[in-house]
Amino acid sequence: MDCFYRPTFPAVKLVWVGIRRGFGDKNLFALAAFRSSVRGESIEAEVSGMARDGFKILDSDMHVFEPYDLYLKYMNPNWGERVPRGVPRKKHGQIRFTYADGKPIRSSGVQALSAATPKPVAGEASPGEDGVAHRYAKPFMRDYDPVSQLEAMDVEGLDVAVLFRTFPLHCDDSLEAEYANDLCRAWNSWAADFCKADPKRLRPSALITLHDVDMALDETRRAITELGAIGLCLVPEPANGRHIHDRTYDPVWREAEKLGVPVCFHPAANPNIDQVVHRFKGHANEAILINAFRNPVELMLAVGSFCAGGVLERFPKLRVAFLEGNCAWLPWALYRLDERWALRKDYANEPLSIKPSDYFLRQCFISVDVEEQLVADVIKRIGDDNVVISTDYPHADSHWPDAVDHFMKIEMPSASRRKILWDNCARLYGVD
Repeated sequence: MDCFYRPTFPAVKLVWVGIRRGFGDKNLFALAAFRSSVRGESIEAEVSGMARDGFKILDSDMHVFEPYDLYLKYMNPNWGERVPRGVPRKKHGQIRFTYADGKPIRSSGVQALSAATPKPVAGEASPGEDGVAHRYAKPFMRDYDPVSQLEAMDVEGLDVAVLFRTFPLHCDDSLEAEYANDLCRAWNSWAADFCKADPKRLRPSALITLHDVDMALDETRRAITELGAIGLCLVPEPANGRHIHDRTYDPVWREAEKLGVPVCFHPAANPNIDQVVHRFKGHANEAILINAFRNPVELMLAVGSFCAGGVLERFPKLRVAFLEGNCAWLPWALYRLDERWALRKDYANEPLSIKPSDYFLRQCFISVDVEEQLVADVIKRIGDDNVVISTDYPHADSHWPDAVDHFMKIEMPSASRRKILWDNCARLYGVD
């Protein structure tokens, strides 16, 4: 039995989940107990409250926590001691991958902070993880496996989720192309297997690196046609000095357009590439400044590259997403690009036939954080057809298991909410 009913309160939400998934009474009670334990509430609190009309939900950017032995199992063993490996988790958080000699593949999280920055929690992999660990006790017990991913979706009320990496190891200009590409191949193969637990609900994105265009093309084709990925995940920063609107990368965008899959830009933490916030490294309050500005500013520049750099003029059917960097800045950025285009279009060596904002509205999507109240202004200024939702599970800044509830509290028309929770995401990824 299926339905499109999503209630307001957790307990009734669990009944909805039970109807959709075919749970019996015992399993409904178990789910209620699970959600209650996560929130520190009584089960009675789960079975009270009024229902409200609800929505199907597609998470455009749900994350996974990679297992410590992912690369040992999936990467080409010819790399020997350079195959990344970790140690089993002892607490909530991402794995710190190293080479065989214990040297980090790339510093991340707390490791990447300068000696002058306070580290209030010993052994914490990424700032804030310890403070939310109690919410992830159940997923941690299963080491964030596919079953726990599906349970997390059930608790939140998600129908479908597109899964993205937590810490991509290939984001390093100093790596040789074959090694960087093999890191992506390993992750993509693992993600495909992970999603086999429920292929209709768990949908993989594919990591693609631009170290070498021919390798990127081969991996794009393999990931989409053989592994079942429904989107390409790339970082928006320049690769070895070439910006993403450089014509060098046109074959990748052409292939994505041909295959009918979106290019999804998602910045990475502390990459060894040209990233704007590197200017804050080693300076006062770097932990705040880097985290605040990294994703929004890099995505703002990526919007410029694709909408004003000529890419979407050349590939009018390509779909593009800008994920996990807020959306409130978008109306201003599009206004600014339109204004500069009007003033300087005669100086463009890559002519644009329409305004930059028109390219965005025709082909692009941006994700909203669940507590981002300013999305109401975005809808007012550019409409509601280009915004998608993300829970950011299981990261420190995720509001799981109450992410959707946060979003439901933002005032907006019901039709807009429906588009953001399902329709736009489904159109972005080609999900029925």
